[in-house]
Amino acid sequence: MAFLRKTADCLERWSPVLHQFYIVDWFFILFLIGGFLVLTEMTPFQTMFTLDDPSIQHPYATTERVTSINGVIFSTVISIGIVVLFVPFLHRNRNWAHVMNVSLLSLALSLILTEFVTEMFKNFIGRIRPDFIARCMPAPGTPLHGLVGIEVCTNPNFKVISDGFRSTPSGHTSNAFAGLGWLSAWVAGQLRVFRRGTELFRTMLAMLPLFGALVIALSRIEDYRHHITDVLFGGILGVLVAWYSYRKFFPHLGKANCNVPFPPPEFNEKIVVETDYYDSLDEMESGTQKPYSD
Repeated sequence: MAFLRKTADCLERWSPVLHQFYIVDWFFILFLIGGFLVLTEMTPFQTMFTLDDPSIQHPYATTERVTSINGVIFSTVISIGIVVLFVPFLHRNRNWAHVMNVSLLSLALSLILTEFVTEMFKNFIGRIRPDFIARCMPAPGTPLHGLVGIEVCTNPNFKVISDGFRSTPSGHTSNAFAGLGWLSAWVAGQLRVFRRGTELFRTMLAMLPLFGALVIALSRIEDYRHHITDVLFGGILGVLVAWYSYRKFFPHLGKANCNVPFPPPEFNEKIVVETDYYDSLDEMESGTQKPYSD
């Protein structure tokens, strides 16, 4: 009992720190990363197929227009870089370290949760890629019209064959919209593009990441890595998770204070005033702006 009491006292003492820096949320992100790594090592469901199916007879592209590394750079590295570079500039009179921590946490949630859900769908759906026949290298004499399984494949590289059952949804697409879609919402909030009288160029800047995500998505169709429905599925998934992850930590884009994240749980008025979550002290004193409304 004494140990439990000491543990409870310790948690109570450190509770403000845990909430202020979102320590529990960051541990949840690590948990999702672990789950994602487990899912990537699983063998997907191996759907039966026919050799005369034209939808899976496309050539296998050895060189992709957007590789996995490039996809990570575009959706993750660039998004992180923009947040790190511009938060201190945009929040010079506020607690910019808190804004950066929340922004990076929101981005991490969008990316990792999307990857986790994407891998889960890939493994359990097991849809065949458009280039599967080229991956499989069916043995001579295999029936053209009847359903066959993976046992007819002669390609010695099992990893290439197994990856052929991971078409739905498109991981490149979902990850692109999870990262660049989130970045688009974040830029829109930081520049307050829906504020009355906002310049058009701000809106265009906020839309640029979405165009980048669209280019990545279309490249997956051109490389015959995915069917168009896989790309649509991945795009919708990425957008939904990105919007959820953004709105979990930031007000609605139509709000006057949409550039400022919600305060940490169990915050008090003293912390709010000291970190200047309001747009200005004048607005706070006059009551013309209500912070943190969603």
